[in-house]
Amino acid sequence: MAFLISFNFIYSQEEKLNIKQDPRIDSLLRKKIENDRERFKTTYFTLQLYYGDLNSAKEILEQCKERFPYIPIELSFETPNYKVQAGKFIEKLNGLKTLDTMKIFFPSAFLLSRKN
Repeated sequence: MAFLISFNFIYSQEEKLNIKQDPRIDSLLRKKIENDRERFKTTYFTLQLYYGDLNSAKEILEQCKERFPYIPIELSFETPNYKVQAGKFIEKLNGLKTLDTMKIFFPSAFLLSRKN
């Protein structure tokens, strides 16, 4: 048994792997990281609860304020409709967790990416 083990050890091979890559790849990677950092500084997630007429938007806004007083909610206008959006989440995961809770009361809610 010892003979077989030493036999395998004697005839094992070593490989060296040399990778040649274009130096522009490092430059592109640095630029991508820089762009991502900038995007993450200016991008946030919000939950859109409603998009439509003013009266319904006001109702949704009040319902949401009652049920979720700890989440900032805003009503805005985008021609020709009003939007009710809740929360500003830096991390997408936190937005998705809150969305799961809010979908119970607002089934058409969805997560939306926004820029400052």
